[in-house]
Amino acid sequence: SKSYRSLVASSDLYKTRSLMGRTETYIYVCLRTPPPNPSPRWYILRRRNGSSDLISIPSLPSQAPEASSVAVLDWGIYVIGGLIEGKPTSDVWLLDCRTHTWRHVPSMGVARAEAAVGVVGGKIYVLGGCKYDDRSLSWGEVFDPKTQTWDTLPSMPIRRKHDQHIHCSMVRNQEIYAVVETDRTFYYSASEGKWGRGNRVEAIGNRRDFCMIDGLLYCICLDGTIFWCEADELDQREPEGMVSKQVKGLLCLKESLIRSRLVHFGDHFLDRWDQNRIKFGFTQKSDKGHELENLLSGARLSSSGRNMLIFWDVIDGARLEIWCAEISLERPRQGGNVWGNIEWSSAVMTLDPFLGRYKVLHSVSVTL
Repeated sequence: SKSYRSLVASSDLYKTRSLMGRTETYIYVCLRTPPPNPSPRWYILRRRNGSSDLISIPSLPSQAPEASSVAVLDWGIYVIGGLIEGKPTSDVWLLDCRTHTWRHVPSMGVARAEAAVGVVGGKIYVLGGCKYDDRSLSWGEVFDPKTQTWDTLPSMPIRRKHDQHIHCSMVRNQEIYAVVETDRTFYYSASEGKWGRGNRVEAIGNRRDFCMIDGLLYCICLDGTIFWCEADELDQREPEGMVSKQVKGLLCLKESLIRSRLVHFGDHFLDRWDQNRIKFGFTQKSDKGHELENLLSGARLSSSGRNMLIFWDVIDGARLEIWCAEISLERPRQGGNVWGNIEWSSAVMTLDPFLGRYKVLHSVSVTL
């Protein structure tokens, strides 16, 4: 009945479950289907009786097919900006994970793609992802879900041209950090209302998917190696940049991860490829998409509570399998190495026949 559905989706019910310690964490994954008609599709990861499957849920027909950002707040997933037919959009959509229904929320003041996003104090902060313009006062915005309004953040004092090309973002100590194309980081402090510059990331062209787990910063390299470093490395301004170490115990995954092509780099990245191809060792021109696919091997890393999730794909004859592994992390002593333990690993989707590669756009955890 309508009243029953209203009760199931009510915020009071979820608050009560949280107070009783009866919450559950769910993994949501957004895949982009292969050409010629690429479109984002949403799934929930279901584990039952030792098996794992991606179960389709209602998707958003008007979602940008690339370069969007996502934020999780309470029971919802916000899909922010992105590129539609090559142009940035200011649209923001909310997936209600209690009912798996979508609704449009107020648009941003500025159209953005590849923006840095972070949640601090119940508000969503969005940085960059718009055209570099010294006169622009809209480099950052903040959304308050209680008032359903966007407010402009203070102007960033000094911006650099490549600050608009953001690879990933993370939150630490009420500060939203962005890792940009030129291997630098910048941040916005929500508590102090000011901008700052952070450390330089080692070999940013080779590392991505930075995420904070239990106070440590993790990322994945093109060759499938997973690295970690102390969180305060983000702030130290050393000439050599951030110093990271390899997560131990995961060599068995490396061969599969380096062969994967599951990460979505977006057609917009091709436009910048010719400017950087020599740096990566490509001296003769060929198909840009093929070059990038071979260079930028793709496994997707994300956090899920205190654990880590990795998605990758495997071609098996005429079919394609998308795999997922959940990894718990352990640091036996302070100052020592971090070890990864594979809690489970299995194929979560099989495509037969294999007609084209899917791409993982987003993977997020929602606690209900």
